[in-house]
Amino acid sequence: MMATTGRGPLLEVVDLKTYYRTRRGVARAVDGVSFTLAQGQHLGLIGESGSGKTTTGRAIIRVLPRNAEIVGGQILFKGRDLARLPERDMRDLRWREIAMVPQASMGSLDPVYRLGDQMLEVLVNRGGYERSAARDRSKELFGLVGLDAARLDNYPHEFSGGMRQRAVIAMALALDPALIIADEPVTALDVIVQAQVLETLRKLQERLSVSVIMITHDISVVAQTCDSVAVMYAGKIVEQGSVRHIFSAPYHPYTLGLENAYPNLAKPKDTLISIEGFPPDLVDPPEGCRFAARCPFAMEVCLREEPPLVEVASGHFVACHQTDKVDYLRIKSREAETWQRVAPV
Repeated sequence: MMATTGRGPLLEVVDLKTYYRTRRGVARAVDGVSFTLAQGQHLGLIGESGSGKTTTGRAIIRVLPRNAEIVGGQILFKGRDLARLPERDMRDLRWREIAMVPQASMGSLDPVYRLGDQMLEVLVNRGGYERSAARDRSKELFGLVGLDAARLDNYPHEFSGGMRQRAVIAMALALDPALIIADEPVTALDVIVQAQVLETLRKLQERLSVSVIMITHDISVVAQTCDSVAVMYAGKIVEQGSVRHIFSAPYHPYTLGLENAYPNLAKPKDTLISIEGFPPDLVDPPEGCRFAARCPFAMEVCLREEPPLVEVASGHFVACHQTDKVDYLRIKSREAETWQRVAPV
């Protein structure tokens, strides 16, 4: 489990298991995930689609599909286990203590109500504000995310995609929650608007002490907005630590593969290296390392034994059988030919 700062943990997720019932059997979407989050800390959960990062976020706030269930572990928020909290208490906790920023802003805004009315509903019905005070608070929140307070009388369709997403962020901040879970908040936006929304989040980070879990597949989003990161693959955390450690000195082959596959100014688009193959079937997951079938460095032990999460540096944890060969892995992972060998060696 990742160490916290001296501020103490706001959230402790301990061996969380969240499974889906499907026609083919039980899919182990989140299978033993543990991490801690301090007050004011910004944690990025990254990984491919199907890695379990969104299910982890939704399990924390207990907003899961009907076929999903938390089957094990603890979600300790300010000392209370949310996994076992009565639904009535969870309803009181949402918005007030934990808020969520979803990916699709139009899907979370009512198209037939003005933005100001939707803000008032949160502030009056959930926060107990008087209507006049709620209107003032709405103006304050719009200003906080860089929106003109006069636009409170507009409907969602009258906003651009980036403006709608900032309005959703304002609603999430309405009742001063201690934790915000942002699920792919800029994925549906073009790169210029993405930059605007991320800049908004960065400024909020400077002004507020709110903790954030940023769920994304985009490494650059985490690099810009987070101070720590957990890399998820097939329902498990395979590497976690500070953003500085993970991006400057990654250990796990999957993390190395993700960095190879993402463009940056020093790496032209035509030199990107993809990770061959597909994630495992979580209805029938493999016995050993879940990344072994796609890992060009896999050994026999990787197929037989699941590697434990071990500390390789202060606050830096990795689940890999080959942490002692990391220098070799980093060199070879930069070669496209390495990743063309999907079968274990």
